[in-house]
Order: sequence, then C-alpha cells, then structure tokens
Amino acid sequence: MMPTPEHRAEPGADHSLQAREPDRRQALSEVEPIPVRVQFEAVPPANAWGQGGWKLVSVEPGDAQDPLQIRLFRDEAQGYYLNVTTPEPSIFVLWREQDGLAKAIDLTLSYDEAGRWLDGGEAVDRVPMPEEMCAWLTEYVQLHYQPETRRKRRGAKPSFMRAEEFEAMVQREKETFSPNASQPPTGKRHDG
Repeated sequence: MMPTPEHRAEPGADHSLQAREPDRRQALSEVEPIPVRVQFEAVPPANAWGQGGWKLVSVEPGDAQDPLQIRLFRDEAQGYYLNVTTPEPSIFVLWREQDGLAKAIDLTLSYDEAGRWLDGGEAVDRVPMPEEMCAWLTEYVQLHYQPETRRKRRGAKPSFMRAEEFEAMVQREKETFSPNASQPPTGKRHDG
C-alpha cells in the first residue's frame, strides 16, 4: 500500500501512536449517532388493587428511521468515564407512560446525565451495555476525558472581611456570649 502524501515519512519524524493521536482524537470527536430500538415489557400488578407497570427489557440496534439514537458529546466525557468504570456499564433510558404504554423519550451512556434526569423527577431505567459498545465508549473516554486537577491555594484563604473587621466581630462575640455577660442577647434562648 502506497502512503498518501499526508502520510509520507519525514526524516526524524516521530511515527509512534502518540504522533497520530490528534488524528484519532479528531476522528472520534464527531461520532455518528447510533439508531436504537427500546423494548419494554408490561409488569402485572402485585395484587388485585395495585397498578401494573413497565419494565425496560432491552436496547437493540435499530434502523436509520428509528427516532432514538445514542449520541456522544465531549462535555459528557466524565459521565461516560463514570459509567465504563462501574462493575456493570449501562445504557440509561428516560421514559414516560403515554396513552397507557411506556415510551422511551431519550437515552444516554452518561452516568452524569442520567443522574440529572433522575434529579429532575424523570423515570430512568437501565440495561447492561453490550461489550462491543463498552469497548467503543472506553476508547472515546480514553481520547477525551481529562480528570480535573485540583489546584492548591497558596497563602491565606480568601476572606470577605478585612482583618480589622474580623477582629472587631470576634471581640463583639466574645463580649456578647461570654459567661460574665449580664444579660443574654435578644432572641437567644436563656435557661436560667
């Protein structure tokens, strides 16, 4: 196979994987959405007075005309990282009951996004992620996830008061709450 002009070797060039990394990173930054189908199963009521429900059964590959798609976004890389590092990586499905049937509204591979949906009061269920998809998502995470580095503060911690104001406040509190104070401050409980 003949190398194309873009891939011709230059003397002294680094031909390692690191040198090609930006090309792979760019390639995986724009990932094609994956169409999927979501299957639910009716769950019978637990007793004669209860209501039945729905159980998420599967998320399977779909056709181009299927409305639901798995999409990856760079700003969700931390959520993808959290998902692939759990004991059982999952596909999370946001769903609602409409006209007596369960209807999938959206889905994600991001642990963080699923958490935001749950915090918003939405119904979210999960199914195990297939191994092939997990490997694909792991590669995406390796290329795009950058853990936040915590910066150490140098010097004194910032304060909203000048030193003189702080000292005056401390002195007032000592005077007000000291055991030698003649009367308790207004609005405070006094057992005596």
